[in-house]
Amino acid sequence: MRDRIIVFLILALAASAFSGCTGMRPEAPYGGPGPADRSLSTGPTVTLPPEQSIEIQVNEKDPIYATISVIFAGGKGQIAVKDILVRVTTSDGGVTEKHLEPVKGAEVKFQGTKGDDRLEVIVTLNTGATYTIIDRVVPYRTRG
Repeated sequence: MRDRIIVFLILALAASAFSGCTGMRPEAPYGGPGPADRSLSTGPTVTLPPEQSIEIQVNEKDPIYATISVIFAGGKGQIAVKDILVRVTTSDGGVTEKHLEPVKGAEVKFQGTKGDDRLEVIVTLNTGATYTIIDRVVPYRTRG
């Protein structure tokens, strides 16, 4: 009887090890996609409540240097903003994150590529709630 229990435990551990279910996948901050899920596919966005609304300006990608400029333009909810995380996933697979200050006119710049890049803006309010307010592809356009 004792031998059967030991054999059963060994088989159960072996099955668990081979199935790959020995641990949980780490989640990315702000409930976004995990590290293996980074792509140019955009996800859902939400609108901030009216009393907490803010404006983020995303300029077109620079046609010469392929830089992406993101500017905080203020808004009624500016005082309720704790953090603004801006993340750019480039077409070559690179991911860069910068924090944008919730001060009118504050700006962050990213080095994009001469292809399509993904831009995400995640806002954290003083309440602790986080919202993805922008998630879009920024195309490269040449002049002319």
